[in-house]
Amino acid sequence: MYKIVVLFFLAFLLLLSPGATQADSISEAAIEAAGSSYPKVPRPNYKKYRGNSRSKHKRLGFFRRRAARRRAMRKRKNAVPVRKGVISVDEPKGTMPKR
Repeated sequence: MYKIVVLFFLAFLLLLSPGATQADSISEAAIEAAGSSYPKVPRPNYKKYRGNSRSKHKRLGFFRRRAARRRAMRKRKNAVPVRKGVISVDEPKGTMPKR
């Protein structure tokens, strides 16, 4: 119900301002007349060319994702576990002189 009321209100506002549409057509004609006197200048390109690096890879399909996941899990299972947070040090040597 709310959307219908808003649409009717906007239609009513469009009917109230016919001068705005006439002003747009006059201003467009003035812009076209003024713009035709200038020569066309190419737009400068400020970005460095990076080859085809801006293309984005699309997501793999279901079966390829599943195969890649299985491969990664197999690789993780066979990998040697890394000991994290363990610092190993040699035994202390008696380098201090005795008194």
